[in-house]
Amino acid sequence: MADDLEEINGIKPNVWLPDGEEREHLISLICRLQGGAPVNARTCKHLKGLLGEKYEAARIKMRNPDGAAPAGKGKAAAKKAKAEPKAKAAPKRAAAKRKRAGDDDEDEGDDDEADEDDVDDKPPPAKRGRKPATSSAPNSKAKPRSKGKGKQAEEDAEEEEEEDVGDEGGDGEDDEEDGDAPVPKGKSVPELLLANKWDMEKGPDPTGWWMSEKLDGVRTFYDGTQFISRLGNAFTPPNWFLEKLPSDVTLDGELYGGRGNFQSTVSIVKTVNSVHWKNISFQIFDVPSRGSYTFEERYDFLQKTFGENGTHASEQIEVVHHEVARDRQHVLDRLKEIESLGGEGVMLRKPASVYEGKRSGSLLKIKTFYDAEAIVIGHAPGKGRNKGITGALKCKMASGKLFNVGSGLTDKIRKNPPKTGSIIIYRFQELTRDGVPRFPSYVGEAADKDKPKDAEIPAHRRTGNDG
Repeated sequence: MADDLEEINGIKPNVWLPDGEEREHLISLICRLQGGAPVNARTCKHLKGLLGEKYEAARIKMRNPDGAAPAGKGKAAAKKAKAEPKAKAAPKRAAAKRKRAGDDDEDEGDDDEADEDDVDDKPPPAKRGRKPATSSAPNSKAKPRSKGKGKQAEEDAEEEEEEDVGDEGGDGEDDEEDGDAPVPKGKSVPELLLANKWDMEKGPDPTGWWMSEKLDGVRTFYDGTQFISRLGNAFTPPNWFLEKLPSDVTLDGELYGGRGNFQSTVSIVKTVNSVHWKNISFQIFDVPSRGSYTFEERYDFLQKTFGENGTHASEQIEVVHHEVARDRQHVLDRLKEIESLGGEGVMLRKPASVYEGKRSGSLLKIKTFYDAEAIVIGHAPGKGRNKGITGALKCKMASGKLFNVGSGLTDKIRKNPPKTGSIIIYRFQELTRDGVPRFPSYVGEAADKDKPKDAEIPAHRRTGNDG
């Protein structure tokens, strides 16, 4: 909208937006404002705060001199303005009529309440009549999504937001130590193959298993038309990205922005049509629609379709490399190598295994964690299934950084959590770019400690570093 931001009647905007510059909340809001005034003649409180109320008033008047609809409210406001005289005479009748017509602000999506999460939860427009791929294999496709209603569903959605970036191992803030994340009420989710943890000393012999790097990306199911998260939410990539994929298969993989770029990857894939999707690749590691075939057969199909000289070969669509593990030491050496490069860990797949849409011992994950201590400074109330008990422990590191620990807390601990001033032990894999633990998990109270101690970790285990 750079062409809209010229000086108008001597009034200048508070902020200029050069071509190519993004303001994420503007993208979300403009998508929500449907109908009524022309697109470039709509506004909201965010635009007024960014550009200035006087400037916005002048811009709207210039772009929509006839006043087709009150700025910022789309069809709802246009009908509301037209019915205003009648509403004054009979407010209850007018309000009821607007509600029956679906014109109340809540149903239309009031721009004052529009946010990124509202937009992220909507699927992208259907593509040229594509239909989701189907398969005769069990547990191989995503079920149709349905959205729960009511306050409870909203609370569950808030709680699940941080869990909805799980990777191939199915990791999320809650399922890191406690098993699978809860299925949101009223919403269907793709049935994905999730990994168990591999014990480096007592785990099964990995000789002959398929070994690959555990990627630090966002777990994604492709249903033949769109990308869907592990909890059933649709991602909204540009059409040019989706057009690189066939429509007659379902695919399991990760949206990946490179080692150490987890946070930026999440930001990009949760932004509607972000220009930064050019920095994201779809790393494919399985084909649920061919789930009854052995892994070797599925991997061969992926190579012929997306590998070098494949029918759908593309720079941004890649097949995750797998190699056969020679023995236990080979796996540990590979783990050390990947972590030294800033990678997350290693995945192991059982040879000749089928694709199961559940957590299975045929897929194992291995990664190194760090233990550290923190002081409890408060308790965050729980939401959804944890309403009425502790949702997370508010903690402070020895460095002074503040963070919450919600994973690893049993119901018993949530009802009687460690007291303020207690020192707890938590486990994590790496630090974010802000220096706080990513996906911390509660281990227990440190009864013999009177002050916390931070873990000593190498620089490459900080998210955002190139390593």
